[in-house]
Amino acid sequence: MKVLLTLFFLTLSCELIAGEADHYTNREGHTEDISLTINQLSNSYIEEATQKLNDEGHCDSSIKSEKRLYKELTKYFANHTKGILVKEILHEEYVSKRMIGLKESVYKEWSIFNGYLMGKKSAADSPLALTPMIRIGDHVVGTDKLEHMFGMGQIYFKNYYLKNKNLRRVLKKGIAREKTFLGGNIFATGVFAYADLSANFNGMRFWNHMLQKRDDILGSQHNIGPYIKCESGKWEVQKDNPIDFKNYIDASMDESINCSKFATKKGLKKFKKSLKRLNASYSCPMSKKVLNDMYSKYNVVTPKDKKGRKISHWILNKEGNGKVSYFNEF
Repeated sequence: MKVLLTLFFLTLSCELIAGEADHYTNREGHTEDISLTINQLSNSYIEEATQKLNDEGHCDSSIKSEKRLYKELTKYFANHTKGILVKEILHEEYVSKRMIGLKESVYKEWSIFNGYLMGKKSAADSPLALTPMIRIGDHVVGTDKLEHMFGMGQIYFKNYYLKNKNLRRVLKKGIAREKTFLGGNIFATGVFAYADLSANFNGMRFWNHMLQKRDDILGSQHNIGPYIKCESGKWEVQKDNPIDFKNYIDASMDESINCSKFATKKGLKKFKKSLKRLNASYSCPMSKKVLNDMYSKYNVVTPKDKKGRKISHWILNKEGNGKVSYFNEF
């Protein structure tokens, strides 16, 4: 009975974020840059959100007013079941994306013993078993990374900036979720994606930049907000400083650079075998230099961490593909 309940809640939770990303299948194919499209959509959405709030009343500098703004924005920036932006990307033909079928992917040999949600027979019939791949600037990522930014990223943001929780604990709680109902165990997909952890972290930055009341966690030189201000009791979109997702999407969200780990040794073996089937030169990371660049970017000490660990410690993997450890890894 406990196993059935576990499967039920894991299935329900994993429906909230689209499936795993495949950065290898059709890797050499052209993927059109959609950054202009999603930037335009996003900036129109914050116009809609602020107009609605202004019609309903006034804003001020209080946390209560700030939270009302985030609640309204969440109608647009959320997962594929709720967020208008992600729905637009997934379902509108004018938004270019690379679709990969499960049976043509690096996970084609997956079984329920490697990861139930991606190994069950019905998974092959789901268009979201694997997340569509999109190009934003120089980087191709899964649409799930946007979902992580908007969902878990907002949770990180509220816990750290609004509730003043210790950042180390916020990051570790996100890791625990990724190891459980967001993927990294055999009852979920069986894939523990460090790239998802980076998306969570950069989502925290995205939400902080909305009003930019607080410095960016990477340093004040990274303060690229605000996108919205409360001026004379009304929300005002800063049209001279629009949202640009190229400021957030980087190689740390690429699972061929920031390598994933797997719930089982057999799953790991299948994944590596699939890489060689696709191309004998494929490995992870595909570029050690690019990964090192990410370590340099996130080479910032985690606030109040007694061990002085860097942000990179919590979101990057320098060990390559391996089996995830559920204890003492972080």
